[in-house]
Amino acid sequence: PKLFVNLEHLYTFPFDDGKDYILFGKIHFMPDKSRLPYFIFFAFAAIFISVVFKGLLTMQPGDENVYFYMGKLIAEGKMPYRDLFYAHPPLHAYLLALAYKTFGFNIIALKSITLISALIASFFIFKTAKQKFGNLEAIISSMLFMFSYGIMFNSVFSFGIMEATMLIAIGFYFLLNKQKSYLAGLFFGLAAITRLLALIPIFIILFIILLSDRKKFIQLSSSFLAIFLAVNLSFLLLFGNDYANPVYKFHLIKKIGAEQNLKEYFDIIKLNWILFLSAFAFVFAKGKKQLYIIAAPSLAYLAFLFALHKLFGFYFLIIFPFLAMIGGYSLANLYNRLKISKKYKLGIFFILISVFLWNLFSDALFLHSIGYTGFERGSDLANFVNSNSGKNTMLFGDASVAPLLALMTNKKLALDFADTNDQVFSSGIIDANEVLAGIKNHEILFIVRDKGLSSLEEIRNFVNNN
Repeated sequence: PKLFVNLEHLYTFPFDDGKDYILFGKIHFMPDKSRLPYFIFFAFAAIFISVVFKGLLTMQPGDENVYFYMGKLIAEGKMPYRDLFYAHPPLHAYLLALAYKTFGFNIIALKSITLISALIASFFIFKTAKQKFGNLEAIISSMLFMFSYGIMFNSVFSFGIMEATMLIAIGFYFLLNKQKSYLAGLFFGLAAITRLLALIPIFIILFIILLSDRKKFIQLSSSFLAIFLAVNLSFLLLFGNDYANPVYKFHLIKKIGAEQNLKEYFDIIKLNWILFLSAFAFVFAKGKKQLYIIAAPSLAYLAFLFALHKLFGFYFLIIFPFLAMIGGYSLANLYNRLKISKKYKLGIFFILISVFLWNLFSDALFLHSIGYTGFERGSDLANFVNSNSGKNTMLFGDASVAPLLALMTNKKLALDFADTNDQVFSSGIIDANEVLAGIKNHEILFIVRDKGLSSLEEIRNFVNNN
């Protein structure tokens, strides 16, 4: 941080050698009290909220409804893994359960967890870059993160990945800026029990710290493992394979085509092109050595995503804080090194801002017209369910719709089975015929779409024959 010197007393003494020497009576080092960077950050946050607010109010078909329904079940006393299939570590589900226990089925309250996580992550990216690099770098880094398409879109969809991203950003701040390795490890551990994808950058960071500072590595790894192992071993002891199979085995055996993964990969780069292009400017920046601990996890994670059986766009969010800080530093570094007149430098600045604002406006327009359109026939379907069901009727079917309809109509899902993603059955982790046999003698409304669950032969035969 910048320091100012306050000279309370200044004395000049003549010495025998004929020179005058200056002695400072008192010297006070005071931190830079400028609030302008913080004002800019909170202005960004206000703009960000105004862009995504429509999404916060809107119910959408999708996987988040699976997690909302699981939060309801846990709030009612059910146990994940024992009583319901849940394919992730437990923290995200328990956060939703807390929100459901407090507010009931309130879409704003449930989605707000993710939005607040995005804002907190942005703040710690800002703080990390400000203290590590400077004010300009902090402003650019937070701007790149907040206004990337991936963050704006996913900040109001509760997949658990944003919460894990926030925890990594907080942990990285304490590691890099505060030298509080135990605290950093604690947040890394919480990230890893939210989503396992967080393990990749965490392991790379641990390896880098191991090579540079053994004592810090022991502190960081011990607090990380204390959280990660304690939670995993506890659930393994309690539930055995009912925990290990959905949380670990399932993700290793999912099936998908490499061509589809490649398309998803490059679609994410195109949608977030400013963020990725800014990070790529790292190649041309000076003083890159201080960025290695930020760049290494990013490169390792991007390489890891190529190896996944199933790739979703929101998987990339884990490294968006790292890409934003790399981009913020690189752009500021390149801009400050321009050896041209102030007039031309200002011109370049306005061109860059214009391009950024054009892209932000385009993304916001798309999100408001398409991305946040909501559950267009949701009310009609909910009315149909209420009109064609009795008190004991339960719902079962497509994961993106059935849990949401169950919440909207206050109906139960048969067998408490919310995550009916076709991969759950096609992977063999759950036997579709056993599940269908379990619901056969119940009063069921079966919710299907023209893809997903209905692509399975067992499902089509069951629906056609019943």
